[in-house]
Amino acid sequence: MNSNPAVRSIAILGLAAALCTASGCRSFEKDWAAAAKFPVNAGDPLTGRWIGTWQNTNNAHGGALRAIVPPASASSTTKRTVRYHAVWGSHNGSFTSPLKVETLGDGVHFTGSKWILGFQIKTEGEARNGQFNATYQSAFDNGIFTLHRVPAGDSNSK
Repeated sequence: MNSNPAVRSIAILGLAAALCTASGCRSFEKDWAAAAKFPVNAGDPLTGRWIGTWQNTNNAHGGALRAIVPPASASSTTKRTVRYHAVWGSHNGSFTSPLKVETLGDGVHFTGSKWILGFQIKTEGEARNGQFNATYQSAFDNGIFTLHRVPAGDSNSK
């Protein structure tokens, strides 16, 4: 593969988009609509639909970002999942990542890690007061996720 980081990044994103399309990333829209019914309450600052942006800090790449966090299971409130759907240029893709969650006052701190196409994406952040802010790191990119919670029942947000 080309040694230029920008070319590698674009090639990997293109391959990810092709694989996501082939493997059913389109189901994100169905899950997004269903998540409008998730209960959103002050006691759980993470559950719900989130909308915002992702932005690399090492180049000008960025785009729209949505996330779905299902309610915690009764057996574990410290292990959650998040499903991200990112847009970059004319491409888009989705992936699910496990999260380790720790309660911090009126919010939560979380860390996550996911292997995609042979490279690891690590996330770390906080959710509180309807804001979801995180950093991400991979072998090729570093950046930030900045999202806000979509009100429960809002069917117009995309």
